Amino acid sequence: MSESINAHALHEARNNGLTNTLCNGAAAWFLLKGGEDLTLRGNIIGDLMATAAILLFIVALILIPLNRRKVKSGKVVAHQWNNSNALHRLLQRAPKSLFVRALLFALFGMLVIAPLTILALWAVGATEFTPFAYAIFKGIWAGLMAAAMTVPMVLLGAAKDVSSAEAVTSS
Repeated sequence: MSESINAHALHEARNNGLTNTLCNGAAAWFLLKGGEDLTLRGNIIGDLMATAAILLFIVALILIPLNRRKVKSGKVVAHQWNNSNALHRLLQRAPKSLFVRALLFALFGMLVIAPLTILALWAVGATEFTPFAYAIFKGIWAGLMAAAMTVPMVLLGAAKDVSSAEAVTSS
């Protein structure tokens, strides 16, 4: 039985978010336990930027082809672009190369998501974390980022190969 793209994207986002929350939180705790407190200027900025880039690169390399296979096998209904949706219009411009798509997600994470997170931490005065507090924060942050970025990855993987001119223009 085929699953609608919306239900499928939500399912994938939930699973991906939970998995990345647990894995990133546990990895951070394992690496940091017993260490000194982390500071925004000292350790956190580089860690968040690297995590955002690496995590989104790897997740894109997994999710996009996985969802192509699910469409081909009939487990998921192919996604039809809708030109009235801004996200759809943006994603239709993505290059066809899986590697380049993954690289674009990595750059988005490193140059948009991580800096906005760093700015938010600075704005609320959260400039120092104990190893345990940072592991909790990083796990939740990585999970939320992975869940949010799963939706466009699923759409790219499940999209029908049609030109922009053939995309639906619903009112």
